[in-house]
Amino acid sequence: MPFEPSLPGPYDVLFHGHMQAQVTDPHGTPAPTIISLTDDWHLQVSWQVHGAFVASIGGKWQIRAYLESVGPGPEVLVASRDVAMTGATDYNEIFFIGPNVPTQAGPYQLVTVLTSLNLLGTPAPFAAYEMGPILQFYQGPSLP
Repeated sequence: MPFEPSLPGPYDVLFHGHMQAQVTDPHGTPAPTIISLTDDWHLQVSWQVHGAFVASIGGKWQIRAYLESVGPGPEVLVASRDVAMTGATDYNEIFFIGPNVPTQAGPYQLVTVLTSLNLLGTPAPFAAYEMGPILQFYQGPSLP
């Protein structure tokens, strides 16, 4: 998913970027979307930023991932981390999640949000999000 603000045409030389979030199994293989509550699963978040502004942006990247229940049920924060802005153009973070996350079986929409925080720790204008797959969690042992 592209970052916002998305600067038009020739101004994208100042700042542009993309973010990807992928659910994987403990071995780094893309995971199925139907997961036993007894299983571990991982979330790999990577993002790339480019442009003249990148070297001058200071602060932190704040990553948050949520499972939002489809229908009645809870919203669950499943991943949270702050990453220092170093002037790098490529970032990659892996979150180890589970077992028993979420705690209730059912379908959930995965939403991953990346926000820039300035040096004072308040949200800055560079952000991205990704609406991930619907993950269905079930009670019982995982299948081979």
